[in-house]
Amino acid sequence: MKRILLTLIVAGLLAGCAAQGGNLRYADGDRPNILIMGEDSDPDTVARGGRIFKRVLDALAGEMQGEGFNVYDETAVTLDDFTQMRRRRGDAEIIDIARSVRAVPIDVAVIFAIYPTILERGHARKIRVRVTGRLLHVRSGRRLGNFETESATATALASDCDRDCELERIGSEARNLARDLGAILAKKLD
Repeated sequence: MKRILLTLIVAGLLAGCAAQGGNLRYADGDRPNILIMGEDSDPDTVARGGRIFKRVLDALAGEMQGEGFNVYDETAVTLDDFTQMRRRRGDAEIIDIARSVRAVPIDVAVIFAIYPTILERGHARKIRVRVTGRLLHVRSGRRLGNFETESATATALASDCDRDCELERIGSEARNLARDLGAILAKKLD
């Protein structure tokens, strides 16, 4: 059910994007060079660098690489020019970084944010995760698509689930959402 709902939501968004037409040029021909970046300026999002963030980043990158796209590591391509591991970056900083990469021309930025929620009930605690973002043509600023997906249902946590347990459960849920999303976004860019 979750996969069907996710597919319908993303398919609708992507159909709208497809109606806008192509006509984009990429540095290396038909396949865009992609940089996946986390937006974490909202204090309710998962900050970059943590295990949840890394699981989502790796899942998105893995799916897009699996479809044959050139996905570049942000740290590797910005190592000499930017301060590393800055947190709570906003849109302007993220877009400036993507445009300023000199190691390889970046065509498309996949910009995502992760919103975890822990629902406290008197009898139970539950988690819910939402991943949002957009595809941005770096040079023109043109939006190529937006996306949002969330847990189909809230998942109950065991009564003895500590912070480490919570992080693992949220990370697992976020990774699964990102994996599904990455496959769909790769098809859109293809």
